[in-house]
Amino acid sequence: MNLATTTSRTLQLFLFALILASFNSPQASAKAFSPSQYHNFGLIHHPRLHIKSNPSLIAMTNESGDNYDTAPQALSVRGGDQDVPSKKGKSLIREMVAEMIGTFIMVQIGTASVMSAVFTNSLDLFSIASTWIIGVSIAISTTADVSGAHLNPAISIAFALLRPSAQFGWAKVIPYAIAQVAGAVLAGGVNLAIYGTTIAAYEKANNIVRAAASGVASAKCFGEYYMDPVSSSVAFLAEAFGTAVLSFVVFSLTNKKNSTAKDGYIPLLIGATVGSLIATLAPLTQAGFNPARDFGPRIVAFLAGWKTVAFQGWWVYVFGPIVGAIVGATLADKVLHVDDNAV
Repeated sequence: MNLATTTSRTLQLFLFALILASFNSPQASAKAFSPSQYHNFGLIHHPRLHIKSNPSLIAMTNESGDNYDTAPQALSVRGGDQDVPSKKGKSLIREMVAEMIGTFIMVQIGTASVMSAVFTNSLDLFSIASTWIIGVSIAISTTADVSGAHLNPAISIAFALLRPSAQFGWAKVIPYAIAQVAGAVLAGGVNLAIYGTTIAAYEKANNIVRAAASGVASAKCFGEYYMDPVSSSVAFLAEAFGTAVLSFVVFSLTNKKNSTAKDGYIPLLIGATVGSLIATLAPLTQAGFNPARDFGPRIVAFLAGWKTVAFQGWWVYVFGPIVGAIVGATLADKVLHVDDNAV
């Protein structure tokens, strides 16, 4: 049994245990992730929570008077009429720090798995996808309470367009994007420091020159690239489609009208979506679906000697996801999860 097979089976067992633990402990999951954690995912900031005497519902009302229902155990409330003040508003700086840290965690773990696969031949595609599932889930779980865990400029744009609020709108898109790209740059830098000598040895063994056309073979572990016979138009379509699916899942899971979604499962389900898309689309475009995840490490590659090779085809991985995120969010919020009388 080779190392790649052993690693793949280990990751399978880990994911199975993680999923089993999550679904066997719904109350623990509900307490661990309160609805307010996902305010920027659709459960928007609310100044006060008014808890009705009906113990089966908690109605959250924001400034505009919109009601958001969720399960009572999420806040460990058993009923009775009372007003519960929400947490104080978080500063933009803290939100940016959360976005930077979350994006760093996700990109560092995910791209390190790609480097491990390419430069040491220790992981297969399934193992890479599984590692991304874990990285995305951890990143969301650790930062959602502060910033909503967008971790993706395309998702931030979709929220500003489809779910604008006093707490998140167009004014925060650029600060969020800057923080997300910064986190991705930091992740690329850390991975370069860790894998630097391994990358150099791989390049020497395969006669790869970073600034030449052959440099794509090692640069692809930072940003994403599509190869022949995939055209730029097909790559754009694949990136837009993959991000549309991801955005649809995010907006569906956090839509106030989706009563089946459980807050505690949101990070894992979003991670599973990313992993599934990587398994199916990575052979074509390396599966970016996130302008920050792609562009941040490209900056590191450029500075590390890949020069213009580092930015080859960058526009596909920036504009494709933005288009896809808007399409997926629109489908979720304006077509599927709408009031019956609005259809």
